[in-house]
Amino acid sequence: MRSSGAPVQRGAEKTKPSRTTKLGNVGSSSSASELGHPRVPLSALQEGGSEADRENGGAGPACEREVWVSVFRYLSRADLCVCMAVCKNWYKWCLDKRLWSRIDLSIKRTVTPQALTGIIKRQPVTLDLSWTNISRKQLNWLVGRLPGLKDLMLAGCCWSSVSALCSSGCPLLRSLDLRYADGVKDTQIRDLVTPPGCDNRSQLRNMQSLRLAGLDISDSTVRLVIRHMPHLTKLDLSHCNSLTDHSINLLTAVGSSTRNTLSELNLGGCSKLTDTCLKYLRRLSCMSVLDLRGCKGVSRKACEAFISELSVNTLYCLSDEKLIQRIS
Repeated sequence: MRSSGAPVQRGAEKTKPSRTTKLGNVGSSSSASELGHPRVPLSALQEGGSEADRENGGAGPACEREVWVSVFRYLSRADLCVCMAVCKNWYKWCLDKRLWSRIDLSIKRTVTPQALTGIIKRQPVTLDLSWTNISRKQLNWLVGRLPGLKDLMLAGCCWSSVSALCSSGCPLLRSLDLRYADGVKDTQIRDLVTPPGCDNRSQLRNMQSLRLAGLDISDSTVRLVIRHMPHLTKLDLSHCNSLTDHSINLLTAVGSSTRNTLSELNLGGCSKLTDTCLKYLRRLSCMSVLDLRGCKGVSRKACEAFISELSVNTLYCLSDEKLIQRIS
């Protein structure tokens, strides 16, 4: 059933296979939980069955709903859509938010108005729109109707779409993925972090995980992160080739929030980093994962010396070239 409220997409943008390849190259740094969720077929977000079919059921007791929802948890998204056509009760129960906490429409899919309406009905906590051609109008309409949204993935999207997050109606996110987003630089990050009229309270102030891999950003963005994201624990700056040892010095300096909160830091492929950055990285008080793979200016010997100093109180290991992990 088509909703008149969802904005119609103006047209698909040109695909960029080379940028998708870039994302694939850094896939090893993605968490296992992200990779374990299958993407949702767009058809699974459409309404199942006719209106008459959904009216052929009475209101069942609450306990019956809980039993069926526990069964529906084992079904695929497409199967849930089929179940929605059975009766009115099943239609409502299959829309239970617990069954749709994560919706993945990633990898260059056209997001239709019907799909947008389906997302709104399901109220996900985690939404992956990476490498889609969603428009700014669509994204603005969407996020303003998802008050419970916490995790948003927009990797590979263009700034004209991502800029929808500058609106005052954007929910307070705990994680944001902007890897290889087209046209996102220091100026755009500033607009996201401190939009006009926010009275110095950033809309990203609850951010715990931020992924900026492959962006052309500098110390300016690092300062914004330090100032406006006091709860940040995971930061991905891999393949940000404008970052230097001085950037790491800022990130771990005395008085910076990130010095005491960062537990996972990905600097893989940052070509301007040298062994000097390890001197600054020692300041991180709760580091559990440090990824320096692909940093040609950082030697393995320096990494070995780094973990030997860290392992006085806590054990660390060096694996897969220059991946440093805490093991106890």
